[in-house]
Amino acid sequence: MIRIGIVGFGTMGRIRYDTLVEHREARVLAVADPNLVGSLLPGVKVFSEPESVIEDPEIDAVFICTPNYLNPKLTIKALQAGKHVFCEKPPAFNAQGVEAVIRAEHGSPTLKLMYGFNHRHHDSIIRAKELIDSG
Repeated sequence: MIRIGIVGFGTMGRIRYDTLVEHREARVLAVADPNLVGSLLPGVKVFSEPESVIEDPEIDAVFICTPNYLNPKLTIKALQAGKHVFCEKPPAFNAQGVEAVIRAEHGSPTLKLMYGFNHRHHDSIIRAKELIDSG
């Protein structure tokens, strides 16, 4: 059983939550979102600050579903706190930000870091890749 915290509970956070609660191998223990204070989710702790989820010793993995500008900072904090991380895209807005995430990932070799690069499966992206590969 992997114990999960979700940081950011807008559209993507809710989609991830709805999917995770259907799996026997996962259990969502905590959610952080400033707009959820006082909201009730069955069996889920609700916090206003992301650090409350990231620093929770009961959490094994963190799903980061926040506005894009927060992704690198929260990903790095979660890795440094010993959590596996699934983060929505993008990893960062520039090479320096991505390099900081890579350094944090390399500093945590036993942890998994994954991103939601789901657009690579869209027909238009597949076609663009075909055009690029064809020269």
